[in-house]
This record gives sequence, C-alpha cells and structure tokens, in this order.
Amino acid sequence: MADNYVDDCAFKGRSILDEKILLFARVPHYVLITGERGTGKTTIAHQMHDLSPRSNREFVSVNCASFTSELLESELFGYERGAFTGATAPKAGLFEAAQGGTLFLDEIGELSLGLQAKFLKAVEERRIRRVGGTMEREIDVRVVAATSRDLRSMVKNGTFRADLFDRLNILQLETLPLRYQKERIVETFLDQLETDRGTIGLQEPLQIEKEVLAAIQELEWKGNYREIRNFATRLAVETIDEPAITLQVVNSMLSGETRFRSELELADEKENNYLTVTLDPATDDLDSVYIKAAAMFVEHALKRSNGNLRRAARSINTTHSTISRILKKNQERFVTSSNPSGSLAAAA
Repeated sequence: MADNYVDDCAFKGRSILDEKILLFARVPHYVLITGERGTGKTTIAHQMHDLSPRSNREFVSVNCASFTSELLESELFGYERGAFTGATAPKAGLFEAAQGGTLFLDEIGELSLGLQAKFLKAVEERRIRRVGGTMEREIDVRVVAATSRDLRSMVKNGTFRADLFDRLNILQLETLPLRYQKERIVETFLDQLETDRGTIGLQEPLQIEKEVLAAIQELEWKGNYREIRNFATRLAVETIDEPAITLQVVNSMLSGETRFRSELELADEKENNYLTVTLDPATDDLDSVYIKAAAMFVEHALKRSNGNLRRAARSINTTHSTISRILKKNQERFVTSSNPSGSLAAAA
C-alpha cells in the first residue's frame, strides 16, 4: 500500500469511505469491495443497500468460502426436483430470493473456475437457470462482491476469470485496516464493551485505566474490527464480577508477544528489578531448586493478577491446576524440610 494512500486515508478516516458509500448507493452498478478480513465489508454492503432505491427489497448475503462448489451452485441458482439425490422438491436460489434487491457475495475469490463461468453468464445476461432445470428466469439483482484476496494477481495466474473481474469491478471500494485509523480503535472497543455489558445485564459503571486505552490503541489488531470486538466481548465476560479493567486484566488475556507493561514495570526494568531465588547448596537438591524457582514465579504471577488463580495461569501460559500443584509442593517442602529458613525472596 502506497504511503500517500495510507497517510491520506489515516487523516481523513471514515469520511472518504462514507462519501463513496453514499455515492455508490445511488447508482445501480455492480460493486467490488476489497480489503483485509474484518474491515467491515459486509457492513458496508448493508449500508449501500439500505441507502439505495432497492432498500425496500431483500438484502441477501452468502459467504462463498462456506460451501463446496456444488453446494454453492445450488444455493445461488436453486434447483429443480430430481436434480440430485435428496432434491425432492424445487427450491429457489439466492438470485431469486434477492429479486429487486441486493445479492452480496463475500469472499468472491473462492469461487471455482466452473462456477465463475456460470456466475458471469448470470450477471451479464441477468438470467439464471436452476440446477437440473431447462427454463431460464429473468433476474433484477444488484450484485455487490467482496474479497480479502488479490483478484488482480489471481487473474494473472489464471485462478480468477479476467472477464468476471472486469464485470464485477465496475465500481471499487477499498476498506481501510483498523491500524490506520487509530482514532477508531478506542471508540470501537468502548462501544462493543458497553453493548456486551448491557446484553449481560450489567448496570454498574465500568472503570477503565487510562493505561489500558492507550495500550489498546497501540495494538495492530490484524483481525481489524472483528478482532477488537471479540476482545471487548471477552473482557465484558471477564469483568462480570469486577467492574474494573486494569492493565493486568488485559494482559492476562493477551499472548506474551502483545503483552503490555505498566509504567511501574517499565521503571522497575530500568532499575534491573529481577526475581531471585535463595539457594542453600548444603541442603537443597535439584528438585527443591526447581520447586523454589517455579513457586517464586507463580507467586509473582499471582501478585500481578491480584490473587486471581485463573488470570495468573494465563499470564504465564499454564493452567490453574499446575499453579496449585506447584504451590502445594512448595508448601510441603517447607513442612518437611530440615532447613525451613531457606524461604523464597525477591530482591531488586
């Protein structure tokens, strides 16, 4: 993606997209929406339909990646009785269901070459024939297609028909990844969080540390809107009994690669603050060394998770049963040890 495109879109944000949606909604031409997964392509297609003269008719959506080629053909075009085993009655397809309205095909790049040929005939001639049928039916459908794949490259390597690409690509709209819309990240996160808390029935005001919002805004969110909304939903569930979201809570739900560090932690690191284990070579054996080190690490994780066993386990990539076993072994070691003075210590 060219730098000037990124800079322009990041500055103007949704206004460019909104203007195109309004413009494309007014005309009957086919539209191709491109962009990464989770960038709202389905939502945009819905908006174009709702703002169009076809808004009083059906908006029909299908994900082409969800079906085999044979099943997708019967879904799109319908079938007649006896067309295949199990076809005991005729059935209208999605083209007919969307008559007068909009047919949205997500992941259009997943169509097989054979089905692409039949689909091309339908959009060019505006006529379809059901599977197993002989009669052609006229259709009045606006097709909006979407893909996260590079169709131009697919055309070059022969996996997508050039004539179908040209037919669908009359109007093109490219969605913008969330990482280029920093101002949208927190807004999307908070909106989804409040929606989910309302669904669960939580009325108590939610307290969110400023560090949390700043940290969330810095993540790339490669899954875009879908990923951040899913993350907000998980947080809403996690905070059913705790109306506060801290950096520790967020970190307990993130992988080590994306974990955030608080200002206090960063300051501690600058001061070389490490966990240390006090060992006694005269009385400690190898097993006790393992137990001491593991117990100290677990205790540190528990402290950072405010004593929540489940969060502590997630933060160090283990299970709560493993943590319990380590703590139990450490306790037993102190009870049976002839040298109970060998306690754990943390030193800066």
